[in-house]
Amino acid sequence: MIQISILSGKGGSGKTSVSAALIGLIAQEFLLTLVDADVDASNLDLLIPSAIQNEYDFFGGKAAEIDNDQCIHCGVCEHVCRFHAIKQNQSSSSLNPILSVDPLLCEGCAVCAQQCPQAAIAMRVQKDGVWYISHSEFGTFFHAHLFAGHENSGKLVSTIISAAHEHASSNASQIILVDGPPGIGCPVIAACNQSDLAIIVAEPTLSGIHDMQRMLDTTRHFNLPVFMVINKFDLHDQNTETILEICRQGDIPVLGKIPFDPQFNQAMIHAQPITQFSPTSFSSKSIQQIWHNLKKRMVF
Repeated sequence: MIQISILSGKGGSGKTSVSAALIGLIAQEFLLTLVDADVDASNLDLLIPSAIQNEYDFFGGKAAEIDNDQCIHCGVCEHVCRFHAIKQNQSSSSLNPILSVDPLLCEGCAVCAQQCPQAAIAMRVQKDGVWYISHSEFGTFFHAHLFAGHENSGKLVSTIISAAHEHASSNASQIILVDGPPGIGCPVIAACNQSDLAIIVAEPTLSGIHDMQRMLDTTRHFNLPVFMVINKFDLHDQNTETILEICRQGDIPVLGKIPFDPQFNQAMIHAQPITQFSPTSFSSKSIQQIWHNLKKRMVF
């Protein structure tokens, strides 16, 4: 079994579109388990139709809760909270202001609970999101939704990838394909930590090159074998050559280059991977060649 994570270093480079296009090709030859690790803005299910089979709550952190029956309104908790999550609310039935915790501001650091002289503050586990196991025509699909303003996205990514590994092991899946989150933060680190190889989808723009290099630094930290795919390579020849030169200097295999193709937008409108929507298009043929090149380099 091998885990392939498709990463980008930035949003908007075409990572999910490339992931969806590869999924259909891989599923023709291998038993596949799918993961959408972009838990803040999951959208792979827009291109890979699926039906939810199981739903699970995700409890990632804790939030402070004040017991006003024990509270003596000393204000210590309000003073020590550096996130300004504890506020005073005047009650009509009490001469003293009631202290309450804003759950959107509370970071769960527990300083208020430690400093309270009456032990009137408890740290309560809070529900931060949900994760799903779904059925798709290409394989079992693991994805999640982190609630807005909540933390521990990396922990949620680790949760669904670990569940995918457990499923793959018990169902003889040969490949776990992870559509990774953008950037290089905690969710990406969680995806890299369990990967066997990574594919970076880069675009020939200045920001694309900058973030590709940050992604390369991240994969290098994890000693993760990495391959490059250049999307929309024909939009800027000089920047494409810069990416190729970086790959040559770093001994990074380039699996292929995908041309700019308006058919990608049409495929998304029709909620299909480009390799299904327009299998004879230039971009589809490029992705087919990318899969052929990747397959020769995979070691199970």
